[in-house]
Amino acid sequence: MFAQETDGEYEVENVFGISKASNGGLISGFYFRHSKVLGEGNLMNYGIEVVNIKHGRETKETTITGSSFVFGKSNYLLAIRPTYGREKVLFKKAPQQGARITALVAVGPSFGVEVPYFIELNGNRKEQYDPGNPNHARNFIIGAAGPFRGIGQSNFVLGAHAKASLTFETNSTKKRVFGVELGFSLDVYSREIEILPVSNNQSTFAAAFIAIYFGRRR
Repeated sequence: MFAQETDGEYEVENVFGISKASNGGLISGFYFRHSKVLGEGNLMNYGIEVVNIKHGRETKETTITGSSFVFGKSNYLLAIRPTYGREKVLFKKAPQQGARITALVAVGPSFGVEVPYFIELNGNRKEQYDPGNPNHARNFIIGAAGPFRGIGQSNFVLGAHAKASLTFETNSTKKRVFGVELGFSLDVYSREIEILPVSNNQSTFAAAFIAIYFGRRR
């Protein structure tokens, strides 16, 4: 069932990935993964991921000035995930055709960073959105103040994560790697994350994702 491997022998693989998740933006996050060949089509890997997780009810609005903001949003959620996993080669790449397919599972801690979401108001004021503040009504908001405005006031929440995925490589070689990863991820935190204060916030976030990755082997 397995075709002859054309990538050649290698011992380690280092890849960088860009992901899009169902609970993230157009670009949800980035990751680095280091893999070591254990033999018989098995690999061990570890790495780190940084992703932006959104609330399911977030809706971007545009003001009369052309700026945009998410009404009701009080915090961003960034997840920093150190990962450890195993990978199994399911199908090897045939000469001049086909794709190498692997199955990957990974687990590890998830450090949630609750970053205050600041809005820009009339009078050039920039404040974290507060649903109880009448001055934060829609008609007073000019736009979002930027993703790094409140980073110094962030809160950290400890959690754990797990993911399972399939990777597809069509033109990888002995030294170069390029592929697509499809899978599901799960983050569980020790408390609810307040992204939209007036909505149902949660401590568990599940998502489907797709990623493009590239790197080198040696």
